[in-house]
Amino acid sequence: MNDLYTYITATKGETTELKLVSHESVDTSYKDQGIEVDCTESLFTFSNGVIIKHCIESELFEANEQACPECWISYEVISELGNTLVQPKRKTFINHCQESFWLKINKQHVNT
Repeated sequence: MNDLYTYITATKGETTELKLVSHESVDTSYKDQGIEVDCTESLFTFSNGVIIKHCIESELFEANEQACPECWISYEVISELGNTLVQPKRKTFINHCQESFWLKINKQHVNT
């Protein structure tokens, strides 16, 4: 398992190819100049020694069904053992729609 896509889908419970052994999340939300910012950092540890850090940050405001609200999503490989060599090491998105599109494209790539 050397593709970051596979680890991301495992964090979402969408694949059984990898065994997730632990998941820890910390709420790091804050208020900046009167704006509430929802922020969560999570660590996902897999049985093969890979650890993925997932961060998501978004401003709390009323959702608009016509647009995908801006948020900051990142996945980063922070530890890997032996010759696992997950690629890419980091992936960032500016909203959930971009993340969903990337996952959809990579799913098609993996299944071909």
